[in-house]
Amino acid sequence: MSGNPQALWQQGQRHAELRQWDQAIACFRSLLAHDRSFLPAWMELARIHEALDHYRDACHAVVEASRVENVPPMAALVVARALRKFDDLPRMQDYVDRMRLPDKLPPEKLIDLASFFSSAGDHAGAMLCTQRALAIRQDLAEAQHMLGLLLMFEGRSDASAAALERALALKPGFASARSLLSRVRKATPAHHQVDELRRRLAQPGLAPKDEAHLAFALHNELHDLQEFDAAWDALARGSRARQIEQPFDAAGTLAAIKRWQATFDRDFIRGEDLADPLTPIFIIGLHRTGTTLLERMLGGHPDVADAGETHVFTAALCHATDHLCRQTTDEVLAARAADADYASVGRGFLATMRRRSAGKPFLTEKQNPNFMLAGAIAKALPHARILHMRRSPVDTCFSNLRTLFTNEAAYSYDQVQMADFYRTYRDMMAHWREVMPDRLFDIDYDDLVREPAAQARNIAAHCGFAYREEMLRVDRSSGVVATASASQVRDGIVTNRGGLWRPYERHLGPMLDRLAAHGMI
Repeated sequence: MSGNPQALWQQGQRHAELRQWDQAIACFRSLLAHDRSFLPAWMELARIHEALDHYRDACHAVVEASRVENVPPMAALVVARALRKFDDLPRMQDYVDRMRLPDKLPPEKLIDLASFFSSAGDHAGAMLCTQRALAIRQDLAEAQHMLGLLLMFEGRSDASAAALERALALKPGFASARSLLSRVRKATPAHHQVDELRRRLAQPGLAPKDEAHLAFALHNELHDLQEFDAAWDALARGSRARQIEQPFDAAGTLAAIKRWQATFDRDFIRGEDLADPLTPIFIIGLHRTGTTLLERMLGGHPDVADAGETHVFTAALCHATDHLCRQTTDEVLAARAADADYASVGRGFLATMRRRSAGKPFLTEKQNPNFMLAGAIAKALPHARILHMRRSPVDTCFSNLRTLFTNEAAYSYDQVQMADFYRTYRDMMAHWREVMPDRLFDIDYDDLVREPAAQARNIAAHCGFAYREEMLRVDRSSGVVATASASQVRDGIVTNRGGLWRPYERHLGPMLDRLAAHGMI
């Protein structure tokens, strides 16, 4: 093998094109032995190790890439994206600051950076990048759309709608902006998007992603106008498009869940006490069960930081099992879980989340699908609190059906799959109650909204802090809510959100029959 850096680079690229991974890795490592500051070689190593499902080696290459100085802004953006992929928000924040990317990137790429920050839960970083982009180009539709999204998270619905209207004036076919606007602004007979949405849905050749956004937006608008049959037709079309874009692997998901249950029995679930001053509070359960409301209540307490939804625990598991899992769990992660070092998982999770705690002793983590990982959470973090939100099966399933999720919840676009997944979830929660009865704290949504003060006292006592009246002020203007409930939770604690499915009952036969067959209604 030639020792010439240029020759090594060319040889490594040729081997990589031919998928001769071992030879490519050898070339790039030899090149880096000559010059550790050669950024492309680190990024090629990261790409190859990711393709080989070598999580730790891929992560190491990205970390080494982030140590290279004097990187051009566009190359630095690639490194920032890779850090985001590995859920290393603190390192990404430090890297972006060190590279001064908000001052160097063009507006279009600033919005890419904003999306990295937003998806990782750094609202301030996302807003900074968005405002920088708009200071340069007010006519950038993507920047106005990002501003609308971030303002929605802040609870500023009118300002959010105005930003989205600006985005649509600049780019009328911006499907995700129309979808977001349908969530931020309630449709009225005098002010709605129905005609425009129908016109765009009639156009041939729509990409499934755009079709889903437009159809779900039409459903939301027609629902507001109480045109329920037409709203159902729009929802059915959006769900079909979403199934094309994001098919659900029912067999693989069930196999992973069964593996978690088989591994985590009463004996295996016991973990090593980490004696850490930061106490995580995991909020788990199916989507649309009131988990955002619960986090909003906890976040009102002065001792609790709300971190929102992250994949940091899964990332810590991925590092321990040397497997890149692109969602909360998969079969490989579940299969390797029995051999993981859970003390290391716990320490890794706490190290990454510590900055988000802002010095407070408690921190919430509201990644709903973590219900599948509850046993691993209990083992890795014996001092963590695990709060489980549950809601009536029909209300939960229907609310999932009519929500356009970002990437999780692929089961929610088909009535029968939704009902079957609800049963799988119910059975898994029964398993966790059996093997760790003292670790799981169940909270009923209806009880929480009917008697919030009494429930909040019980929750605070379980978590280990004193109840404060501020916990009931969920309609406060402060804080960020980056979930599907962002436009609802600031209305306060509302008791009449159940039964939204009843106007659609005649369309819900497959779901209702399946839930009945499972003994859940």
